[in-house]
Amino acid sequence: MSKLGVLIAGVLSLSMVAMAVYLWLSLGDVTMGAAGYLALIGGGVATLGLGAGLMGLVYYSNRHGYDERAGSPPGQDRDPTP
Repeated sequence: MSKLGVLIAGVLSLSMVAMAVYLWLSLGDVTMGAAGYLALIGGGVATLGLGAGLMGLVYYSNRHGYDERAGSPPGQDRDPTP
């Protein structure tokens, strides 16, 4: 079942990349200066960095037991270490 999921994810990823390339090339005679390309690359890098940082915080929170304390009734403290 996991091989099927990987295959489907790969096909979807390739189709999204193909669509992005097609749309990029179909823009025609749109010119963008160096500042535009710099902003495009910087925005992509910042978005990936933000996503990675937030996912890191999710894993950190889960491993240190903060998720369990957040779901406990008020006034009841749980030990944050598993």
